[in-house]
Amino acid sequence: DLPIRHKGIACEPLLEHIDISRWLHPSIEQVVVGGEAGNNARECHYNWVLDIRKQCIQHKVPFHFKQTGARFVKDGRLYQVKRHYQHSQAAKAAIDYFYVH
Repeated sequence: DLPIRHKGIACEPLLEHIDISRWLHPSIEQVVVGGEAGNNARECHYNWVLDIRKQCIQHKVPFHFKQTGARFVKDGRLYQVKRHYQHSQAAKAAIDYFYVH
């Protein structure tokens, strides 16, 4: 309800499964998700990312997968992703969702 011109939700670093659906409404312009970077990064699980994407699609809110993070778990396998590749690997997933109100 605040008079903020541009509203978005940043889920980064994503460290666990979360349900953001109660905050997803037409005034939210985008949700951004990304894993944690750095030598001591905690794991980010792809299924958590996909679940937030699903929530965004259900509520017609744009979604952007920004980066995998340094420790990325997909299909039960842990990947150690060098910082240089974290953004490009997220882009390769091609899971961004765009919705125009």
